[in-house]
Amino acid sequence: MKRWQFTLLLVIGIVCVCLSLVTIVFARQNRRLQEALQAQQAMINKGALSQQVGNNLLREMAVVAQRDEKMRKLLQDNGFNLPASPTSNP
Repeated sequence: MKRWQFTLLLVIGIVCVCLSLVTIVFARQNRRLQEALQAQQAMINKGALSQQVGNNLLREMAVVAQRDEKMRKLLQDNGFNLPASPTSNP
């Protein structure tokens, strides 16, 4: 093997090792970013669940407010307008 061939193969080998190291570093950074993204998605999912619970709770409170004047006043004081309570005919 001639000297220039040895030098060329040595340079190619060093480049391959460097590219492998760069790939490893990028893979670790990618994993960290994926973990951060999964944590954010979990927070978003918890928020969506809390919103569903809040909507259901408010709906149940509105049902109770049809019979309970204090509950109706509480909801109205907090900005929730409810239809007038139905009057019963004798």
